[in-house]
Amino acid sequence: MKIGKEKKNELDEINREFLSETLNGSAILHDAVSQYIEGKLNKSVLDGIIEAEHRCDEIKDKFTQVLFKDKRALPFLVEDRYNILMMIDQVNDKMEFFARFLKTNPFKLYDEVKDEFRNLCTAFSQSVEKLIDCATLIETDFSRAYKITYEIEEVKRKARTAKFNLLEKLFKMDDNPTKIYITSKLVSYLYEIASWSEETSDYLRGLIIKYPSR
Repeated sequence: MKIGKEKKNELDEINREFLSETLNGSAILHDAVSQYIEGKLNKSVLDGIIEAEHRCDEIKDKFTQVLFKDKRALPFLVEDRYNILMMIDQVNDKMEFFARFLKTNPFKLYDEVKDEFRNLCTAFSQSVEKLIDCATLIETDFSRAYKITYEIEEVKRKARTAKFNLLEKLFKMDDNPTKIYITSKLVSYLYEIASWSEETSDYLRGLIIKYPSR
């Protein structure tokens, strides 16, 4: 059974709200990390990421309720659409986790790694932005969405390069082991956001191959 136009419009509206809030959380986190790099972080701004994740959870629940009232949600099967939602929700979860971890960090960032940390911050932000673009376009334009999946792959490579450059410098430092450890975890957790965005885009690419007619 296929859903009616009214129900499809409702799903589209909720989906846009979910993607928009995910993008909002990413923008707040990007600004917070930029402040952290400059040693000017007001940790209260991190609450915005946590709040965005909570709003996404509420929207996700609403989307799921509407989705499973019917057997199909064009252009994808219910299971595929649900998987898209849950995989992007993992991006929100990872951003919230990073924000909570950064909130507990008592140390300022080493000057020696600020440039690479900026590169990692840029890569994480771009990966989420491109993922949201891809998830939006996949509803109407498979060709453009398919192209973006490869752009996300390239951004992930940049994030990986920045991650290992950072870790190489950190592990050579002769300093407080706790500070080095916490900084290295921040590097890994920020990279995970970009990595998961790329993994999600791989899933979207698979759907484009699965549904080649759109």
